[in-house]
Amino acid sequence: MLEPQEQEWALSEDSTMVRNVDDFDFSLPSHPQAILEGLRSLRSNPKLSDVTLLVGGHEFPCHRSILALCSHYFNAMFTGDFIESISAHVEIKEVDPVVMETLIDFAYTGKITINQGNVEALIRTSNQLHFPTIRKVCSRYLRQQMDATNCLGICEFGENHGCLEVSSKAWAFLQENFEAVSHQEEFLQLSKERLVVYLSNDLLQVQEEQSLAEAVLRWVRYEEASRAKHLPELLHLVHLASLPDQYLQNLLSLEPLIQDSEACKAVISSYRSTVENRSFVQKSLLALPQKLEEVLVVVAGRALEENEAEDVELPVSRNFAFYNPKTKRWMALPDFPDYNKWGFSLVALNNYVYVTGGSRGTQNDTWSTTQSWCFRLKEGAWKPIAPMLKPRTNHASAVLNGEIYAIGGTTVDTVEVECYDPYNNSWCPISPALKYVSNFTATGCLGKLYLIGSCAVKYNALTLQCYNPVIDVWSVIASPFIPKYLSAPRCASLHGAIYLIGDNTKKVYVYDPDANIWQKVQLLHTLHENGGMVPLGGKLFVTGGRWKGLDGDYRVEMEVYDCAKDIWTRAGALPCLWLYHSSSSIFMDTSKWTEPFLGNHVQ
Repeated sequence: MLEPQEQEWALSEDSTMVRNVDDFDFSLPSHPQAILEGLRSLRSNPKLSDVTLLVGGHEFPCHRSILALCSHYFNAMFTGDFIESISAHVEIKEVDPVVMETLIDFAYTGKITINQGNVEALIRTSNQLHFPTIRKVCSRYLRQQMDATNCLGICEFGENHGCLEVSSKAWAFLQENFEAVSHQEEFLQLSKERLVVYLSNDLLQVQEEQSLAEAVLRWVRYEEASRAKHLPELLHLVHLASLPDQYLQNLLSLEPLIQDSEACKAVISSYRSTVENRSFVQKSLLALPQKLEEVLVVVAGRALEENEAEDVELPVSRNFAFYNPKTKRWMALPDFPDYNKWGFSLVALNNYVYVTGGSRGTQNDTWSTTQSWCFRLKEGAWKPIAPMLKPRTNHASAVLNGEIYAIGGTTVDTVEVECYDPYNNSWCPISPALKYVSNFTATGCLGKLYLIGSCAVKYNALTLQCYNPVIDVWSVIASPFIPKYLSAPRCASLHGAIYLIGDNTKKVYVYDPDANIWQKVQLLHTLHENGGMVPLGGKLFVTGGRWKGLDGDYRVEMEVYDCAKDIWTRAGALPCLWLYHSSSSIFMDTSKWTEPFLGNHVQ
């Protein structure tokens, strides 16, 4: 026979407890942090710590449970059938005590300071001791710090330590910025073996045909005595068959490194456009990877149609094309699947085209979407990627340090920002901008993200905000001569400067981040609404529509800006009367896409 109290407990185990009206749930928000801080203070008392790590002659009193929660290595050590699981002292070999102390402090506080002096040591040790969070945050730090001066070293470091996301980002950066990288000290210090690896990459994007040859010559001159013997071999990797014959002749007659080597002369001469070499040169050209050309890509939304009526379903028009500046022709690409969309944003990263957000084009469905799409040239198809965390329309997107930032376009009075990591196919929120703007544009420049905009009120002056991705901090920049109100501003970064235009003016502004000053440059010829502004081949391409004349004639046109000459040149009309489109630039093998873009409807 159960006692009354035992009956009560039995009842509670076999049935669901009924909450009373006056039940009070209490939670102390500071409790987790207080426990951590308390455990950290208890480390100094040997009686209250249960293990001491011996690292390079230093002793670190710790708690097994705390280490096991942060490190797979210590979790396996302390929960497995090892002597260390019961030992009062555990020796950790081949680890820097300073780094070990940093990792232990992180385990107890969740805080760590990463800088250029300790990031590589932290990655090495976090790999060795399996601190996954530290490894992840250090990898992101390296990706955020990457530029032309250090991408080669970061690439090799990532490969050596199994950081695929780091080495992949470095390879992508090298492919897109080879000419800038090849002028850096780090490139000149490459081993011959590593140089061959980089030159053998078929996806290197260069503006000038001779850039590969010039890079090799600079590398040899850096240590000519020991490297000159490698030049004949390296010359076979610089696509000599594609170079103008006059350039090859100049190498033979003017370049001392070539003149001093009979082997080099023979290599160069074999690629000259002579009758006896014709067969060899033609075979060599066929064996070369197809030269990648930089083109303008456009994804369009709804197109203007005659005699539109509200109760008539909109026709579906072709909506993805590229413009080749050399041939001045528009060619078709596989259509973006979400026809008649508007308010989306487009960027290019690692030679992929990304479209984010926007509203569906029907008059009955104007909800913002979280949808994100990626077009990969190799597959020749659009594929959905991880959706954004927030639905966005009329937002901005920008590329910075190998990641995509989606800015604004949500329904709250805050500029919410999230960041896409293509290597993990995931979005994560970052700090919102300090000042709310609803009429804005954004671009990445010199390792920072710049947001330029205002509230959608006429004559409300623009605000310039800057985001530092390394420390996740925004700042407002007070900048002299910042332009007044611009409607639907658009900006682009070129040669370390930011160019800015708006739908309501032909004026063009340029901002120098180093000098923190705005200036005006040459006026556009015409207005360009609901279009794009894209750097391509060292120039700026501006596209957009405008209404012309009393009859409401609509035109969608393009202009090109030569920064060196401060001249805008008309470049003709776009192939379709798009009311909305977005654009970017990529490098591609244009020979694989030969269908002219006619702007016709999808059948």
